[in-house]
Amino acid sequence: MKYIYPIFLLFTFGCKPALNTDHSSDNKREFDDFIYQLEKEYIYKSNKQPIIDCIKDKYDTYIDTITKPYFKVLYYEAILNELHDSHISLNTNTDQSYRLRSPIYLIESNNKFIIKNIFSSQLQTQLETNLIGATIESFNGMAFNNVLSAFPSKCMNKNNSKTREWIANKIVAGKRDQPRLLTLRLKDNKQFKIDLDTLDIKKNNTNLDSHLINEVGYIRINNTLGNEALVSEFDQTLDKMMDTKALIIDLRNTPNGGNTEVAEPIMGRLITKKKGYQICENRDERYTKSIMPRKMTYTKPIYVLVGRWTGGMGEGLAIGLDGTQRATIVGTEMNRLAGGIKTIKLLNSNFSFHIPFEKLYHLNGTLRETFVPNDYVHQTSSIEDHHLTYAMKLINN
Repeated sequence: MKYIYPIFLLFTFGCKPALNTDHSSDNKREFDDFIYQLEKEYIYKSNKQPIIDCIKDKYDTYIDTITKPYFKVLYYEAILNELHDSHISLNTNTDQSYRLRSPIYLIESNNKFIIKNIFSSQLQTQLETNLIGATIESFNGMAFNNVLSAFPSKCMNKNNSKTREWIANKIVAGKRDQPRLLTLRLKDNKQFKIDLDTLDIKKNNTNLDSHLINEVGYIRINNTLGNEALVSEFDQTLDKMMDTKALIIDLRNTPNGGNTEVAEPIMGRLITKKKGYQICENRDERYTKSIMPRKMTYTKPIYVLVGRWTGGMGEGLAIGLDGTQRATIVGTEMNRLAGGIKTIKLLNSNFSFHIPFEKLYHLNGTLRETFVPNDYVHQTSSIEDHHLTYAMKLINN
């Protein structure tokens, strides 16, 4: 297996420190501007100020050793990872960058990490072995807790359970140039090995899929809440389902989020009068975003399926329909992408970073990222579709 130097060695290995040069001062000015923008725009700054102060202190040391754009990307990725906020990222990557997600989600229990959820609704690969509840013993041949301890950081508190959970899921997301070989201990105590890269994720070529389940309409959004063409396709599909006894909207495959120009018109087909659906709070104001009824309204009961791969605008759509009491939300915790983001270009580089600049709230005043459906689905199998089964039981009862 290819050995990768720890991130901080990358900044000096094979690079000559640039001292008192124009290049060096450009890097330093860019770093200072980055910190300025971070402290100015990051709406969760107060919660992460100790880490930001640590970044100022620890990372400033390395900035003048960077002589290639490749290493600069890794440098700023390492900084953003310190904030352990999945809604913060660069708009570029390298072969050593971490992926944004994996097809499994881990939680910590008794100092061990277990598989709590699997992206089974989007898996092309048929899993004959149930991986839910399995303990992660090793990653690429190394004991998992050792991999977690070695995760590059100067500022994180790895004794914090939420931080450890974030790191664990970052590890199994994996670096783009490395394998993701897991050794698991199944619930029946048998050992099982799996290569996450052999799990094929369905590649959808359509904005949505739809069909009827008896007298129930089913619409699955295929990670296209950022594609405005989805609105007209949703309209056409819904028009054909007006006579169904209930509607299921499946948002379990929306990890890339989207925008309000798509989500709001979709919600507009499901209400009869103007309603607020989400509270926004930035540095200057706090206000409620509203939706307007549009075209013919679907008035029958609605059930929305959500999971760990429901992200960003998918989360906003779910809490909006929950807050307006227009739908029953069925599923698990969502992706928990905190806040609404804006994109800021680095001062001297050709890439940018995305950062939350406003907090988003359910109408009941709770943060969007803390939302948990009342109709909670405990995924106990990676084979059966528990979300859909649960929703159908609610409809039929």
